[in-house]
Amino acid sequence: MIRELLTYISERPTLKEAKTFGHLFESISLLSREKRCQKTWATHRASCKQFIAAELKNARHYDSVLVLGSGPLHEIPTELLSKTFKRVVLVDIVHLKSTKKSVAHLTNVEFIEHEITEIEEALRVDKKLKDKVPAKFVDEDWGLVLSVNVMSQLPLHLETFIYKKLKKRFTEAQVETFLKGVTQNHLTYLQSFHTNAILITDTQTFYYDKNDKVIQTDHNYEHLSLPKPSEEWNWNVAPIPEFQKDVGMKMRVCGFVLKNINSH
Repeated sequence: MIRELLTYISERPTLKEAKTFGHLFESISLLSREKRCQKTWATHRASCKQFIAAELKNARHYDSVLVLGSGPLHEIPTELLSKTFKRVVLVDIVHLKSTKKSVAHLTNVEFIEHEITEIEEALRVDKKLKDKVPAKFVDEDWGLVLSVNVMSQLPLHLETFIYKKLKKRFTEAQVETFLKGVTQNHLTYLQSFHTNAILITDTQTFYYDKNDKVIQTDHNYEHLSLPKPSEEWNWNVAPIPEFQKDVGMKMRVCGFVLKNINSH
């Protein structure tokens, strides 16, 4: 806990939303959680990297690749991307110093701090539930775009902020519609690039008991029209007692290749 606090104090994210919406805290906590769950997460990490590696053939060219939600890079085959593309751009609202240091030897890798929903500032400053399809990077000539394990996470920080700071300002129906729009707009964003996009995201969440019996199933994207996944695998994201003393959590993760009309 002390180490996490010192890391939090030492980091200097450029965007105010990084701290206001809890992104910096979550990024630091994630590293600790990954250490605890290293064995149970290993298969998922490998599956992500293998899926991306197998689908690099869908790139329109190999000049540049854009990674949205790059995080700590544990699910990104960064070395392979660096060898395959002339330019690798990693985008997230927070890039910890340790993450940057881990790929410092790759001279064609660059980090951009950007809030990829492009609506958190409006919520923080104007107290508005903004419905917007992100636009940054769309007009650039990318060979391939990746969105890796970020889509289902996008509404979570927004929801927490609303219920902590603005709970009386909006109805539950308004918030629910807004949060569904966040994932819909991310999908629309990926489909608007002038190249193909690889999307990796959890689509279902399973809660199980000590006997490994599923006691609840949540479907993340019933409001979306997703194509058939190219690959699927399970991720034991929070084994007992990581999630709760008597309950664990697994996810169904899908890999999609979005064959964008704009890319042809």
